[in-house]
Amino acid sequence: MPMRRRGLSPDQVDTAIHLYELGWSLARVGNHLGVDHTTVLAALRRHGIPTRDPQGRTPA
Repeated sequence: MPMRRRGLSPDQVDTAIHLYELGWSLARVGNHLGVDHTTVLAALRRHGIPTRDPQGRTPA
């Protein structure tokens, strides 16, 4: 049985936050880091990073 990855390393989280704040989509960041976009979303939420809606707007 293959082992599942356990999310992002601290360095990857820093990279994900940086790229997302540059305007990259969750999917693009996930592809860059080799993880699913939901993994990136969970990491951003754990670190209190506000996320954009699918049209790129930050909720008010």
